[in-house]
Amino acid sequence: MMVDRTMEEFDRLDVLVNNVALAKGADRVPIIELDDYVFHRVLEVKTLGTYLCTKAVLKVLIDQGEGGKIVNIASGAGKQGFVNMLAYVAANFAVVGMTQSMAKELGQYKVNVNCVCPGAVDTSRIDNFGRGKGWQEIIDGIPIGRSGTDDEVGEFIAYLCTNAASWIHGQSINMDGGVTMAH
Repeated sequence: MMVDRTMEEFDRLDVLVNNVALAKGADRVPIIELDDYVFHRVLEVKTLGTYLCTKAVLKVLIDQGEGGKIVNIASGAGKQGFVNMLAYVAANFAVVGMTQSMAKELGQYKVNVNCVCPGAVDTSRIDNFGRGKGWQEIIDGIPIGRSGTDDEVGEFIAYLCTNAASWIHGQSINMDGGVTMAH
């Protein structure tokens, strides 16, 4: 349906940004307390959603013959584990791996695939977490000394969708003020 509506309105499709997650909540608990349904749901939304949306656009991107751009959104939790975040970490690691597989397979069709791994970004989603002592501790751990903004992340995603970024392929790029300086 989303592909059909896009094609009806624009007569082509060039970019897919897979940006999906569940609101914080029941998945942020010790492993022993993590409900099996919640674990499954977090993986289903993040990984199955990314897979299904990607699969839905591929025929159009390939048939157009001009390639396209796919940008998956993971998290810094796709690069390192965190306490009480097993489901979220597993789902984001999966998206990082999926990005690599997609890039290797789809490069032959000129479909550029990358992943952005934001860290602490000050959005309304943080309201679920709270802006008290815990949020301040996160900010204090960022080498650059501040959280990111949704504009910064959005502008970088937009850049990855330009011709200037065509040589960037199969990468999962940290965007977290220096928290993750490896990979």
